[in-house]
Amino acid sequence: MPAYEFPGGIYPPERKERSNQAPLRTAPLPKVVTLPLSQHTGKAALPCVNVGDAVKTGTLVARRDGMVSANVHASISGTVIEITYSVIIIQGDGEDRWATLPPLDWRTAERAALLERLDDSGLIGLGGAGFPAYIKAQVNEHHAIDTLVVNAAECEPYITADDLTLRHYAADVLEGAQLLARLCGAAHIIVGVEDNKLEAIQALQALLTVIADSEPLASVTLKIIETRYPSGGERQLIKKLLNREVPSGGLPADIGVLCHNPGTLLAALQAVRDGLPLVARVVTLTGDAITQPGNYWVRVGTSVDALLAQVGVDDEQLHQVVVGGPMMGTPLTSLDTPVTKTTNCLIAATKEELPPAPAEAPCIRCGACESVCPAQLLPQQLHWYARAENDAALEAHHLFDCIECGACSYVCPSAIPLVQDYRSSKQRIRHKRIETAKAEHAKHRFEFRQARLAREEAEKKARRQARLAQQQSASSDATGTQAAPAGDLRSLRIAQTAAKAAVRKAEKVLARAAAQDPQQHHDDLETQLATAQENLKAAEARLAEARAASEQKEAP
Repeated sequence: MPAYEFPGGIYPPERKERSNQAPLRTAPLPKVVTLPLSQHTGKAALPCVNVGDAVKTGTLVARRDGMVSANVHASISGTVIEITYSVIIIQGDGEDRWATLPPLDWRTAERAALLERLDDSGLIGLGGAGFPAYIKAQVNEHHAIDTLVVNAAECEPYITADDLTLRHYAADVLEGAQLLARLCGAAHIIVGVEDNKLEAIQALQALLTVIADSEPLASVTLKIIETRYPSGGERQLIKKLLNREVPSGGLPADIGVLCHNPGTLLAALQAVRDGLPLVARVVTLTGDAITQPGNYWVRVGTSVDALLAQVGVDDEQLHQVVVGGPMMGTPLTSLDTPVTKTTNCLIAATKEELPPAPAEAPCIRCGACESVCPAQLLPQQLHWYARAENDAALEAHHLFDCIECGACSYVCPSAIPLVQDYRSSKQRIRHKRIETAKAEHAKHRFEFRQARLAREEAEKKARRQARLAQQQSASSDATGTQAAPAGDLRSLRIAQTAAKAAVRKAEKVLARAAAQDPQQHHDDLETQLATAQENLKAAEARLAEARAASEQKEAP
């Protein structure tokens, strides 16, 4: 398979050797865990336990709320001691008693049962965005998927969690890929890994012959690519492996591709084969302020402060702790924060290692940012539009195609925090979209209510006229005939017109909301559309009956 190129990219110091030399280890069991109810894309989960309840490791403590959400499970056994609007806190008993789900054979189990298991286990994407895995596994209901890409590039400096996962669990990762390939209908699996992960590559190569002889559901290909940041971006990796371009504002599924990282595939297999909910993950603990760097299995909800203390952090040397990598990660303002399902790395850095950013200087229009942008955007123009809050120009220049990799900020000689500008602009535009959607929704509800009231008034009027017609018919000559009042038909026609208007309005609002945010589910708007359609059917049926009655009375 030939190698293709994506534009831009940079070569920052890798700094992976501090964490990839030690074997994968297990962090000590925490005494207390704090479980955020929102560790995923979408709505926060809803608590389903009470203070004082005894729980086991794997006990469901919060159910997903709506379609785009994820379950949360206890990561230790013990007692629930506090529940707030955002977290559940569990005091451990030190016994680590488990509550698992019944094992399933993914090769023979029904597809619905497998999807339900991914949902029940609280599995989300462990690569960063945290999108619920059971929804992603159903993408072939709307898109034809031919290729599942295992994103093992792990291009961000410092992070080696996927590297160690492949070294120790390569067979399970590839089996998890077969499981997800079955669910999404992919016939091909491509593993993309950077050439700086020699031991992981050897482990994968040793399995390829075995997999080929076992007649897998999907063919497996290993593709070793050049180490270049950000080759692990979905768009960039797909371009590198398949020479396919994800359209602007689109998703990999639009071109028949689905991406998962090794950690997600391992967790998916463990949820199905072993019945294990997602309560732990591999986390890279690194940085010059740590005396025992490496990769550890860490329970979700473990305090960052306690975790760093267990691996020997030097408080005198510690300057800052970054969640994620140095390019796309976020510095912590407090160490009293828990590890979540999406925490893949903690960097305990010294001041010399990650020094403070220099003071920002004016842009000199050197164009370096444009040359390294992997999304082929115009970072300099986006910078000006972001500072001017020109949202229309930002969207016209495809701001939301920016993957926030930080390559532009890395090469900027003026030390302009470009990515911060883009993030704040995206947040502002998203907020504006939400407010616009709320206003449209309120307007739609008002118009829908007005249409309903008009329909009900028309129906009341029609009933009154029908009673009047019956009274007139009873007092009329026995040999005479009388047609249905014209006002009756007119009122029902008004009700039908109002119902049609409500349907058109509901369709327009739903289409606009779906275009603005294709990944978001709009259950409320879909329900309103269905209700409007049912009201239209009812109005048309009543009008048809009235017309038939009128024609029958007028007939000789």
